[in-house]
Amino acid sequence: MPAHPAAHRLEAHLREVGLGPGDRLLPERQLTARLGISRRALRELLGEMELQGRIWRGVGQGTFLGPKPATARRTAPAAQASHPLAVMEARMTLEPAMASLAAIKATAADIAAIARAAGRGAETSDERSWGRWDGAFHGAIARACHNPLLLAAFETVEAARALTDWGRLRAAITTKPMRQASAQEHAAIAAAIAARDAAAAGRAMRAHLQSVHLAIQSEEAGWNDTPEPREHADGHAHTAEPAERAPSRRTSRP
Repeated sequence: MPAHPAAHRLEAHLREVGLGPGDRLLPERQLTARLGISRRALRELLGEMELQGRIWRGVGQGTFLGPKPATARRTAPAAQASHPLAVMEARMTLEPAMASLAAIKATAADIAAIARAAGRGAETSDERSWGRWDGAFHGAIARACHNPLLLAAFETVEAARALTDWGRLRAAITTKPMRQASAQEHAAIAAAIAARDAAAAGRAMRAHLQSVHLAIQSEEAGWNDTPEPREHADGHAHTAEPAERAPSRRTSRP
């Protein structure tokens, strides 16, 4: 938390009323009156806390302390069955349009949150931190659209991503060179949104997601090292080559 009077007032308020993880904060209008700060200052503060994972916001529910619980995430059957490449297809359909809309509708606080997440991601040196700030960056753009339906669609795709082999893929594809390239792509998206250039924001987001899509395709091909079975004269299925040789077919991502 930054050393700012608004942050100190909010922390004092939370201690005074005894709020803990899972408790809901007052609505913004009441909270600004209680803390004696502007609505803009409060939104910037809550945005920073959300990026840090200290609060979460539910559409039509309010703002809650603590990380978003698993039960609050959408787990529709379609999401549960989604393959990583299907998730990327959905993202490439949805997120470029959202980036364009964010360039039109984002507030100053939204733009600051997007830039902050992009900057934090560029500073990370490990895969886990990168995943956290990558998610914060894309989530900040989704919220900057100020459209509950689009945000719900984004959260559905995010839930699908959490239920796939994304953990394995992230560890495999988020090498240092890829993190550096993605950080530059995030910076380009953030700059286009800040410049209110909807077309450029959409193009930059599509280019970024296409890079991720290609990396996943490459890694998926490498992991697909199980040979196809074939029938032999004895009536039993056998693999096309001895099992001990199969692992050597796994390819590495360039």
